[in-house]
Amino acid sequence: MNIEVQGRQVFAATFGKDGDPALVLVHGAGGSHRTWSGLGEGMAAHGFCVLVPDLPGHGTSEGPALDSIGALADWLADFLNAAGVKRAALAGHSMGALAALDCAARHPARVDALVLLGAASAMPVNQALLDMALADPAAAAAAALIAKWGFAKEPPPSPALLAETIDNLSASAPGILHTDLSACNAYGGGEAAADRTACPAAVIVGGQDRMSPPETGRALAGRLKRGRAIVLERAGHMMMAEHPEATLTALVDALDPSLDTGDWEALRAQAHRMLDESLDFIRAVRGRPVWRPMPADVRAAFDAAPPRTGQALAAIDAEFRKLVEPFGPGNLHPGFMGWVHGGGTVEGMLAEMLAGGLNANLGGRDHAPMEVERQILRWMRDLFHYPKEASGLFVTGTSMANFLAVLVARTRALGGETRRTGLSGGEGLVAYASRAAHGCIPQAFEMSGLGSDALRLLPTDSCHRIDLEALKEAIRADRAAGRHPFMLIGSAGTVDVGAIDDLDALADLAEAEGLWFHVDGAFGALGMMSTELSPKLSGIERSNSLAFDFHKWGQVPYDAGYFLVRDGETHRAAFASPAAYLRREARGLAAGSLWPCDYGPDLSRGFRALKTWMTLKAHGMDALGAAMARCCRVARHLAARVEAEPSLELLVPVALNIVCFHHPGADSASIVADLHEAGIAAPSTTMIGGTLAIRAAIVNHRTREVDVDRMVDAVLSVLAKQ
Repeated sequence: MNIEVQGRQVFAATFGKDGDPALVLVHGAGGSHRTWSGLGEGMAAHGFCVLVPDLPGHGTSEGPALDSIGALADWLADFLNAAGVKRAALAGHSMGALAALDCAARHPARVDALVLLGAASAMPVNQALLDMALADPAAAAAAALIAKWGFAKEPPPSPALLAETIDNLSASAPGILHTDLSACNAYGGGEAAADRTACPAAVIVGGQDRMSPPETGRALAGRLKRGRAIVLERAGHMMMAEHPEATLTALVDALDPSLDTGDWEALRAQAHRMLDESLDFIRAVRGRPVWRPMPADVRAAFDAAPPRTGQALAAIDAEFRKLVEPFGPGNLHPGFMGWVHGGGTVEGMLAEMLAGGLNANLGGRDHAPMEVERQILRWMRDLFHYPKEASGLFVTGTSMANFLAVLVARTRALGGETRRTGLSGGEGLVAYASRAAHGCIPQAFEMSGLGSDALRLLPTDSCHRIDLEALKEAIRADRAAGRHPFMLIGSAGTVDVGAIDDLDALADLAEAEGLWFHVDGAFGALGMMSTELSPKLSGIERSNSLAFDFHKWGQVPYDAGYFLVRDGETHRAAFASPAAYLRREARGLAAGSLWPCDYGPDLSRGFRALKTWMTLKAHGMDALGAAMARCCRVARHLAARVEAEPSLELLVPVALNIVCFHHPGADSASIVADLHEAGIAAPSTTMIGGTLAIRAAIVNHRTREVDVDRMVDAVLSVLAKQ
């Protein structure tokens, strides 16, 4: 189209439909609308109404050429007025990028978005080139030099592309190229313009640009309030001619961005720095406190409002290293002995990164991550001597696995119809566990609709195992009262002291009474990997279902719980639900039945299996089993050390890896808090026979005798100061 701007006739090529978002493409020094050949049509195909003007004195627009970037910026605003465009996105190349940037700063109400190609905040021009353009108004020599430096060095441009570029630059009116280059050379307002620009902005950088080097383009993107860099690694300054398809893709991404970075090499470098920092953090774990309390200012930092715009990844990482990493729970540290937390592995950390990169949903369908999870199931069948019909499912942790076990046992006892009708309240189902059972067991009954009154919590014997005679009597009493025993829950490592129920005896009783035999093996079950510990777990292979955590003794990063069921069909009957959108097919991505969502409530499931798979493959079950046995050895050493100290008392024999002790008359909770705050060790507390105990659970593969000795020394030091 031809329109009048500032009293002179201007030509602008147009593409697309009126009403679509307006996009103005601004050419660079010595160019014309033909600089954007093909790209205008391409952007129109992506839903833009594109205007590509010849700047004054260029192409078929009347002159004279404007001799400053500021004048070009104001001209662009006037061009929008003349074209009847209230607001537009501006995309400029080289000189056109400076004009577009300055226009966005001067006329912010007119510019929706900004795309700068081959740009920097300052674009000084070599004096020899200026002299060359001045000496020869036809600009043939200057055009040849620009063409020589305007393309990537490797691979070099074709002779035809070089010749075409020289012809286009030489076709400009006499003196135009010198005027344009002088305007670029004189412009010193780029940084200020970038600081004033508030609209979304992208800088498309040629990775081999020898006229506006990549680092200057990245710097400009970083200076813009809402800027981002999009790097075309193989492109030089003349990216539109050199790589038109990649430039078109970058333009589309600049104006309608995904959440992917535009600068993969910068992201790669930052990712390497972040990985190195995390590896250094783990490597140096012994040199730091076990735990540090958060200062008030750190805690207050998390009261900040949600971000409306993005931050640079480097800034976010710096915030993580300052506010989060130093104040973690401490379970990486060998001095962490509280609760039952695994220490994790570097391989597991890397697996989390790989799983995040793949972003697989393991609810179902036919893809390789599903086979990784199925391989874990086969390995667990072998480890626990379950049949090939057994099913397994990754869950958050043993608390969830125990809940699923109650649902499976309930459905087996009442029939699948209850999934539709629900519970009437008169079923009379009752189940049995010891008083030492984890608190998630009663909670599972509450959530299942049976209620915690349906769970009989029975006394333990002198070894803290479920009392078999009390169990038998409870079953007899319930049957006599017309109730229906349906489930028996054994423990393979109780949370307080690490006791293992007599699993063989429980299996015998469950078989005789027709009960579903479930084992809560949160941390102890994986002792099956150890030739030293596996005999203690005799009978676990006879269970109907089993719950355990890879993130405890398996040393897999949180979270990675597992639910294993002897009879896969019974398991599936409790959860499988047909749905049209989950239709299974014989081929394609929807193939691969059966799916994990048939065995639990979750359809959206992360790739927990990968960190487990990589940890097992990296270390092998023998080494993991040896680490578990070492934890028990360290626990025995700690118990012996406690017994050797006249002021300390061991409260219960060591069954596996947990040591409970105290100083008679002292406040165990206060001692533990002092240890935490000193960063020396992190045990927890529990009640043993009415006595508050210091509880040390040795779960971390890094913990050695020296670490528990240090804890005891610290306890004695605290006592000496009281």
